Amino acid sequence: VKKRIKEVTTRNYINPEENTLDYVLVFIPIEHIYSFIHEYDSSVLDEALKNKVVLCSPYSLYAILSVIRQALDSFNLEQTTSEILPLMGTFKKQYEEFVKSFDKVGTNLENTLKEFNALKTTRYNQLEKPLRKIDDLRQQKQIGSDNSSMEEAEEVV
Repeated sequence: VKKRIKEVTTRNYINPEENTLDYVLVFIPIEHIYSFIHEYDSSVLDEALKNKVVLCSPYSLYAILSVIRQALDSFNLEQTTSEILPLMGTFKKQYEEFVKSFDKVGTNLENTLKEFNALKTTRYNQLEKPLRKIDDLRQQKQIGSDNSSMEEAEEVV
């Protein structure tokens, strides 16, 4: 086991430039040997950890791989979060500008509607009054001219 620890530490299994993990796993395929090392020579475990080597057995391999996977997921989440945060800042700024513009358009629409209603009611009525008077005068003239035409017709007769 000590030879295997030295062997894996001399290889480039741990290489930060290639995005490897900081530890190497050495699998001991027989659970009894793994237990024997734990019970009778724990210095092997200490030496392995100093060299960033983790010894695992058939029972512990799954647990260790699960921890590694969780750590990797957490790391990826952290990186993704650091990429999302600036985007959230940009989004917030653009959202605030959107809200300002939206409110401005709403205010303009309200003012336009008020002016339209004023045109539709007050201005319309004010323009209609003189037109009605003109129509009334015209009708009075026609009635008056119709009566004078009748009078002239009667005089002729």
